Amino acid sequence: MKRKNLPWSLLHMGFAVSLFLCFSSCQKEKQSTTPEETTVATDDGSNIRPAATSSAEVTGSGGTFTAKVNGVTKYTGTDYIAAIQAACNNLTAGRTTKETVLIKNSGSSGQSGGAIKAVNIPSYTILDFGNTTFTCNSTDQLIVPIQGERRTDIEVKNMKVSGNPRYGIWLKTCSNITLSNITMTLNSSSGLGIRVDDSKGDWSRNFTLTSCNISGSGDNAVETYGVDGFTIGTVTASNAGACGLLLNKSKNGTVGTVNATNCGQGTGYAGFRIANNAGPNIRVTTVNSTGCGRGFFSVTSSNGCTIGTLNAKNCESHGALLENAQQIQINGGTISGNGSDGIRFSTTLSYICRDNIVQNLNVSGNAFGIRETAPSNYNTVKNCKLNGNGLSLAGPNSVSTGNTL
Repeated sequence: MKRKNLPWSLLHMGFAVSLFLCFSSCQKEKQSTTPEETTVATDDGSNIRPAATSSAEVTGSGGTFTAKVNGVTKYTGTDYIAAIQAACNNLTAGRTTKETVLIKNSGSSGQSGGAIKAVNIPSYTILDFGNTTFTCNSTDQLIVPIQGERRTDIEVKNMKVSGNPRYGIWLKTCSNITLSNITMTLNSSSGLGIRVDDSKGDWSRNFTLTSCNISGSGDNAVETYGVDGFTIGTVTASNAGACGLLLNKSKNGTVGTVNATNCGQGTGYAGFRIANNAGPNIRVTTVNSTGCGRGFFSVTSSNGCTIGTLNAKNCESHGALLENAQQIQINGGTISGNGSDGIRFSTTLSYICRDNIVQNLNVSGNAFGIRETAPSNYNTVKNCKLNGNGLSLAGPNSVSTGNTL
């Protein structure tokens, strides 16, 4: 039987139907696989590995010191300072977060070799001495246990220093500094205990000293020079050749407590002193000066310092001397048994001693109570108990109010 040819229109229709069915099938297959193929794994950060950090330690036995970083020995020998330096130098290069060197044993500096010998702390480094002792035993004054120049984000903690350092800690033009739990037992041939300054061309900034106890320093126990921004907790100083705490050209900071005993005897220094344009914006909670050269001394155009409580007792000279000082305020305390005036306002330069306030003081047993000498002026004494110790204000615009003579 002869097959009849289908009309062209029917053939065309069948081809179109087949094509449609094939396209639909492909679309269903694509739709069924698309969610799986386009799913992207997300990371909330829990799978990101932190950057590698180094762990360093210095140990000592029988006069030999070993520095290890990540368990690898970087130094073995008899030089305590070289061991600590090797640990510092082999921490992670180029780091921007702090890494710690733990010093586990005490050691001695040995001889200087005729030049400053020091551990030079790098930036982003913590030196934790774990209450071990760094002994400075050279025959000269050229040992600096910790030194830093133009460093940032540095810490020294739990450190004891003994002997005759040039400076126990000396930081120059550094920033973001933290010193905590520092104890120094020094001899009279030593220099300063702690000094933070601007000697490398710019202010040191953001200095924190949580606590220190320094005895026997040949000079100041703690000194700043050129520091902008500081937080000092408790400074305990005894038998220092100069001040317990001296703030030179330093501003914008707070001090908790200064406990100074027998500091600056036989000198014009004080348990607490501000000098060389110190200020403004310095606030001190408590100063306890006993048997010092002076109790508190503001000098050389210093300004803008407030002391909550000043207790100055049995000092060789003034309980407080405000010389060429402005906007100094003492808000309370006991000023007794001092060899000169309890409080003295004095002007020796063109920077007139003025706009200072002392109030709520108990003044007794001094050579004289509170005295102002011309051309000092515009100072205020109020609500003080003089206990017969005398009050004399020479400035025509100075004010005495509410005092009990």
